[in-house]
Amino acid sequence: MGLCQSNRNSRKSFAAKKLHTQSDTNIQSKSKGKETPIRPKTQPTLNTIVKDHFSTIKTPIAIGTSKRMFKEALAKTYSVLNQDFGYPNNDNIGLIQHNVTGQVRTAKTILKEDESINDMDQYINNIRENNLVILFILQKSSPHFNNAIELFQDFKCYYVIQQYCSGGKLNNLCGKIEEDNAIYIISQILDTLKEIHNLNNYHGNLSIQSFALQDQSNNHYVKLIDIYPVFQVKDKQDVQRNQLNDMKAVGLILFQLLTNKQITKQTTEMILKKPKDLSYRNSFWFLLVIQFLELKNLSIYDNLQQNSNYQKIIKKYQSQYAESIFSKIQVKKASYLQQQIILVMNKMFFQERQNQIQRVFLKNDTNHNGTLQKEELKNALGYEEDIDEIFDQIDIDGNGKIDMNEFIFTSCDRAALLNEFNLNIAFYELQRKGFVVTSQFSKYISCDEDKIENEIASKFNQKKLNKQDFIKLMMELL
Repeated sequence: MGLCQSNRNSRKSFAAKKLHTQSDTNIQSKSKGKETPIRPKTQPTLNTIVKDHFSTIKTPIAIGTSKRMFKEALAKTYSVLNQDFGYPNNDNIGLIQHNVTGQVRTAKTILKEDESINDMDQYINNIRENNLVILFILQKSSPHFNNAIELFQDFKCYYVIQQYCSGGKLNNLCGKIEEDNAIYIISQILDTLKEIHNLNNYHGNLSIQSFALQDQSNNHYVKLIDIYPVFQVKDKQDVQRNQLNDMKAVGLILFQLLTNKQITKQTTEMILKKPKDLSYRNSFWFLLVIQFLELKNLSIYDNLQQNSNYQKIIKKYQSQYAESIFSKIQVKKASYLQQQIILVMNKMFFQERQNQIQRVFLKNDTNHNGTLQKEELKNALGYEEDIDEIFDQIDIDGNGKIDMNEFIFTSCDRAALLNEFNLNIAFYELQRKGFVVTSQFSKYISCDEDKIENEIASKFNQKKLNKQDFIKLMMELL
């Protein structure tokens, strides 16, 4: 069944389950006369998953994921910021800030009586339920999908909360970007589309406006921010044709990035004529554009895997990213309990960064056995210097291979993670009645609960870990 299909006759209709919320203020009725100033963030990164999010979206490793994403009274949780936030404020999208954490996010307002949406109940249900598919399945291999984080509603509107991509719209780079950077961006777009297409779905309205740069760094990391067409109720008979249209749109995005020319109805025709006066007529990137526009099927996914020029560019950027993380490893030895707490906190506060690390791991696990050998680590980092020493530091249990958790643990930014604010939130999530409960770990990561319990009993002479000892234990790692 496709991503946007949900034919569960035994389930009550979404309309019958609507929450009766009474939000006295909605995102569009805020005063526009005076802008709300951005408060200083109280957490280390814009990618932090805030405390109120914990109760609605959990990892599905050990427990069922909660499908209730709706919350009441948006204004009690967020304030609206009425200023330029990096990309045009269109499509009923506003910039908001969490009232407690200072987390900056975007909110899309969807009118319940929007006549342009044929089946509103199904559309919202798709966002609510199938977004979890995107969050937990698609993002493992393609973390470029800017999924919905929370949903609010009042009598008139739904409000979909997403991560704020502070780097601005992708079209801001048109004409200002080098060929290799543009191709690397295209590879990320293809990763996202491939997963959507594999779910027998398509975007259907893809353009350069659909993407934004994740942050203001120079890593050219992009997100699909226009996720909503993916959740529209669609005619599945047109899937293949629309998937090809998605791919042709990718070609036009690449063309626009490097030429800064507006896309019109005549653009495709002009490109396919390959005018002799074009200075870039024989450039690698232009030949890629031609391939996208002439597609008859989706074989380009496999073809690009065999294209040495394309792969050389992609691996260069992946290696640069991995090297920036692991080249200066200086890790204090950590116990199993400390490792698992770090992994839980990293998932809470640096989910986006962790997705990128997982992607590096998966792409270099060539035999798909869930571990990296020394040669695979060398390929991931893109260099050989000190590789033996680095491998030994990452291989925490000393078994001669690196698993996913070891890879993530070694990449964690402990200085950013281990502060009083984050530790208080982490303890709150792992405790029950004032003490850490080992079963809570499995909501976030795969772990050996018995091993955690035994270490707590051994280290603290009891099977209970209180808040004071929890914070002291973790601060030892700094």
